[in-house]
Amino acid sequence: MNYVYNNKKDEFLIKEIMQNSISASFQTRNEEFPIYNYENLDLNSAKYLRNEIKDFLLLYLHNYKTIDEKGHIAKIKELSDILSSKYSKILYNGRFRIGISQKVINLFLKYMWSIGKIDVPYHCPIDNIIKIKVLKGLKNITLKDWTELDNIKDYLKYIELIRIKSINSNISIAEWELENWKKG
Repeated sequence: MNYVYNNKKDEFLIKEIMQNSISASFQTRNEEFPIYNYENLDLNSAKYLRNEIKDFLLLYLHNYKTIDEKGHIAKIKELSDILSSKYSKILYNGRFRIGISQKVINLFLKYMWSIGKIDVPYHCPIDNIIKIKVLKGLKNITLKDWTELDNIKDYLKYIELIRIKSINSNISIAEWELENWKKG
């Protein structure tokens, strides 16, 4: 996508944020659910996949003001489905899972919000740190590891629980995550 940056500093920041969002999302500690099928991985395909994610993020950023929460959920699924379709050969179990898709998109939007490029995002990046914070004080509730998520309903279970906690704190989901996130 030919995104129009405001200036060179803007371009630098957005490109760095995209790269950081992708890198952080691909750094799963769950050895049972890696990103890639290493037997079929070729570096060119991995590069194209990452570039496609960047194009997707720039298009989302460009259209951000026109996307509601349902649209945001659809975008998470869309990224997962597009990449799974195009890059199934190099992806573990042929899938770019919902958990990875949500983290890439939600982390990118968190950064864009934090630097004042967008309004408050609908959701937040979900990872193990947030899983622990979400489950704190709750009994008899289990959530799949974010790296395993490949069903939008499982993702929405997280969002429902976070929404309750954010409402109880009288803040948005994104603000709740920002207050509860700590570097591991």
